[in-house]
Amino acid sequence: MKKLFLVMLLVFAVINSGCFGDEPKRQGQPVAPAQQEVKQISFVVYRAAADGSEKLLPEKITMQDNGKTLPENALTALVSAKPQDARMDDVVPIGTKVLGLKIDADGTAYADFSKELAKRSYGSYNEMMLCYAIANTLTEFPEIQRVQIMVEGKKVVSLSGHMDLEDPLTRNESLLNK
Repeated sequence: MKKLFLVMLLVFAVINSGCFGDEPKRQGQPVAPAQQEVKQISFVVYRAAADGSEKLLPEKITMQDNGKTLPENALTALVSAKPQDARMDDVVPIGTKVLGLKIDADGTAYADFSKELAKRSYGSYNEMMLCYAIANTLTEFPEIQRVQIMVEGKKVVSLSGHMDLEDPLTRNESLLNK
């Protein structure tokens, strides 16, 4: 009987000590979550030259991967991030938001923006630089050959009366600073 009691006491002590548990007990210490590797993504957006020289300058953007496609991230960065280089000018109107980006199998991207994109009255230079900043940024991606600029889900004739936007735009190589 005494031996049975000692065996039971020993079994109880072993169970209570956590030897059968999967993780060791850490009393008073927080358990750190597993470190996840943060994936970085990079892409190029095009911005107008600040000197008014009718050139688009490339700006490389690197950010944390957020699960969106590279073209979506590039378009959002073009609209929401300010240029990091003083040689570049931001021609996107304040408050403009990207409402969506759809890419057809034929290589046409439909870039949909909030009404702020067309709310401002542009001169011909600013309208051209804005439209081609969008088109050249998106055509950096091999799956996109043409860009249809849309406002609030609808095709627009023009943003401010200077550029015909009824048909999709293609990349404008002559504006690139080579």
